[in-house]
Amino acid sequence: MGKERGKYAVLMIAGVCLAILTATGCGNGKETVESETVQDTDKTGEGRSEEKNGLAHETAADGHVDFEALQQENPDIFAWLYVPGTDIDTPVLQSPISDDFYQNHTSDGMEGQEGALYTEMPNMMNMCDFNTIIHGKDGKESDLFSGLHRFEEPEFFEKNEKFYLYLPDNVLTYEVFAAYYDEGSDILRRFDYTTYAGCEAYLRQVFGSREMGKQQREGWDDLTPYHFIVTLNGEVRSGEGKQYVVLGALVEDAAGKIDRVILE
Repeated sequence: MGKERGKYAVLMIAGVCLAILTATGCGNGKETVESETVQDTDKTGEGRSEEKNGLAHETAADGHVDFEALQQENPDIFAWLYVPGTDIDTPVLQSPISDDFYQNHTSDGMEGQEGALYTEMPNMMNMCDFNTIIHGKDGKESDLFSGLHRFEEPEFFEKNEKFYLYLPDNVLTYEVFAAYYDEGSDILRRFDYTTYAGCEAYLRQVFGSREMGKQQREGWDDLTPYHFIVTLNGEVRSGEGKQYVVLGALVEDAAGKIDRVILE
């Protein structure tokens, strides 16, 4: 796949409609990065439909993510997730009130059983954690994370390698390296991800899973605690004790801000 995967595996974008910015540490810079246009051709050469999903009619497909407008509507919006080949083109929120607030509240903060995509308070909103868990409902076709199940299809998994996370001052690219039905326990609290041993234990669990139907991309078995992972996490299935997860590793960091200290 033409990528060098070393210990740190955090690469810079030389520029695709982006100005490369420099900053030290994670989230310390005050610069801003214009949203990159990531056009999903769905392998056919034709662009995806221009469905407007955001509070300010945003869609990452045309590069228009207006965080200023979004945060005026709801300051809990801190990121935007775009998964090409699916209809996941949606804001990501974190509530300062309750970890599960957005299970039953929509992205405008109003009550709604459809909920929103969200992270919990233990995860930093600057995306510098080893493993950031983005939750969403996936049980019905209309649910925000129902599109994750396309990765169950081997051909789709093979052809659709990346997803994108937009921040107000950065654009992050992740490569999908695994998708499978995980055990139903709390991923965020299974291990201490601030330590090298805790991160290693999680990686051993991921690659040791022999779940039927698991999709796993070759060349990623050398992941280390120095990588940055995002887990797109569906709901635990009632009666089955399983939750569908799609895991991506950071491969491009436009602003060069993603970094952290790992305790040995």
